[in-house]
Amino acid sequence: MVRNIRQRNHRAEQGPVPALTLLAIGLLMGSQAAVAEPVYKYEDRGLVTYQDRAPDSRQDNGHSVLNRQGVVLREILSRQERRDARKQERLVELSRIRDRALLATFTTESDLIRTRDDRIGMIDGLISRLDDRIRILSERLAVIDKRVQMQEKSMGADKAQDSLYAEQRSIQRNIENAWSLIDSKAAERNDAATKFDDDLERYRELKISRR
Repeated sequence: MVRNIRQRNHRAEQGPVPALTLLAIGLLMGSQAAVAEPVYKYEDRGLVTYQDRAPDSRQDNGHSVLNRQGVVLREILSRQERRDARKQERLVELSRIRDRALLATFTTESDLIRTRDDRIGMIDGLISRLDDRIRILSERLAVIDKRVQMQEKSMGADKAQDSLYAEQRSIQRNIENAWSLIDSKAAERNDAATKFDDDLERYRELKISRR
């Protein structure tokens, strides 16, 4: 209680704060507030606008935040720029994942080359088997065509046995399917070779950077 009385007496002895001091404090605080208030600058349909509030959310071409002295405090990207930035971040992250996978999967460059050769060899083997199948089917089709021609010669056009026509069409479809599969596997082989070449080049770069 005595302590509280002393504190009040001490403040009383100091007297009231001068009005001039209060005014100076108020002006200082006001000037600081004015400096702190940002200015928003944006462009809309070729017109540059300055205002004391953030642009409407429908205005999504980006804007700048400035202080009262015109110094840019930060830049707000447009929606498209933010999308592009996120896309670039994903690409960078995917690249990091790919690098880690390369180093974790292949201990040496020889491992990668051996894997490439095995993969390409499997595709080449399948293409070779398809070639053999087409050759066998073509030989069988030649026999069927000859039988159809002989029967049509004796019985008239389109008068051969239905079973021969059915087998003829079936063999032709099988040959077409085999050729389509060869085209598909050839494209797959090209893609695999390109990917392995890119992986090998990147693998060498990563190994050099870790020396």
